[in-house]
Amino acid sequence: MMKKLKSRAAAFLLLLILPLSLFAQGAVTGDPKSDSMPRFSLAIRYAPAVPRIAAARAVFQASVPSDSPAPKVLSFGSWSRDFLKDAGEIWSFPLHIRTRDILPIAGLAVLTGVLIANDEAIRRDMLDYQMNHAWVKAISPVITEMGNFGGFGTAAAFLFYGLIAKDNKSVETAVLASSAMLQSGILVTFLKGIFGRQRPFWDNGNDRWSGPVGFFSRFGAGQLGRYDSFPGGHSITAWSLATVIAMQYHESVWVPILAYTTATGVALSRVTEGKHWLSDCLVGSVLGYVIGRMVVLNHRSRY
Repeated sequence: MMKKLKSRAAAFLLLLILPLSLFAQGAVTGDPKSDSMPRFSLAIRYAPAVPRIAAARAVFQASVPSDSPAPKVLSFGSWSRDFLKDAGEIWSFPLHIRTRDILPIAGLAVLTGVLIANDEAIRRDMLDYQMNHAWVKAISPVITEMGNFGGFGTAAAFLFYGLIAKDNKSVETAVLASSAMLQSGILVTFLKGIFGRQRPFWDNGNDRWSGPVGFFSRFGAGQLGRYDSFPGGHSITAWSLATVIAMQYHESVWVPILAYTTATGVALSRVTEGKHWLSDCLVGSVLGYVIGRMVVLNHRSRY
């Protein structure tokens, strides 16, 4: 119990590194923390505009009377509408697969299949590596928490700072990150129920798939968490968060590197901690990246 508390305390310190570093960078470079726009505006105004879009905006603004209503501002209603629209796009994606989507989907399927065939051996090798390397044993239980409470803690840190410092971009990042992580959580719970894969810490590390029947057996005595391994929940959370932050602060080279490195560490830690198979983490990571990217791009197109 004490070891787990220490790991979570260390993870709490870790989750503060990224937002605090970003805030410090803004203070050093003199970036304005607020502007004339509404405090809770969700409008993207930090990425350079595409020339065609900028020209169209200029024509539109010239044709609109000066007393036109102000841009949309963040409210529970606008956030919930955007959330539902994004959810509709996620869940209807299989109905709208385009030709250009087939190759990456097929590539992911083949790679996942190869990993599944070798997951048991990969797990043993990674556990042996952890046992023989003290630094992995020390870092693994800390960084793994960034895919759990640490992820939402990071979003909360962005929100807290944004409200205190009146930094619209920070608030926007918190909202988008929270939305992406919630979308990811709903999707991964559904997929876990469909596949019903046994966790590697059960049955001496034997890989078994039981489908929905096994997943719902979790309500039996002593079965909680047994058949909910695929895809990885921590991985999808970490990657959806990292993608939003990386896209929001893409103008700084080191932010995407730090965000994606942390997310990769979370995914690998799930294997070294014996909680997931490597294929679980791969699929969870890819889904998290796609959802995070979709949430940000949809937001930019709407506002």
